[in-house]
Amino acid sequence: MSDPSAVLTLYRTEDFLSAENLDHADAVVAEIFSMMFGLNIKAVEILYSDLPVCEQDERTAFVGFSGAMRGSCQIRVSSNAARSIASAMLGGMPVDDDDDSINDALGELCNMLAGGWKNGIPELSSECALSPPTVISGQDYKVHIRKPAVKLLRSYRFEDHAFHLALHRESPEPPQGQD
Repeated sequence: MSDPSAVLTLYRTEDFLSAENLDHADAVVAEIFSMMFGLNIKAVEILYSDLPVCEQDERTAFVGFSGAMRGSCQIRVSSNAARSIASAMLGGMPVDDDDDSINDALGELCNMLAGGWKNGIPELSSECALSPPTVISGQDYKVHIRKPAVKLLRSYRFEDHAFHLALHRESPEPPQGQD
């Protein structure tokens, strides 16, 4: 049991937004896609913020962080990409559109990405917990993130699919003028 009087070392915003952290996130994504799915994935310059708000049938999975950092890991893919990921996770078996294994695969992928990312950061490894994954799907939805927050956004391509990763970090600093 941890000492309730111990102070957590918070993961700093500057470190979260650093080029090294972006490289770390890219490495985690590449390793998991290669090891788990046998897929090559490459970072691409697509502005995540310029993507339309879920105008096609999409799926979003997210896992929350708490402890030394509060925030979330979020992945977003088209339904076709989600089906491809689920099929790869099941060893290449075909997957129907309404198969529950699609949500299971996306939730597990998001969990692996969140865990792999945070475990590679000494300040977070043992001082940050993960929530169970949640998956939503459909059209015209928006995931609301608590503010103020900073986010690290990255888009990738595998096969003919786009894959979008967002790491959100809630700001632990009080707003200006408040203590």
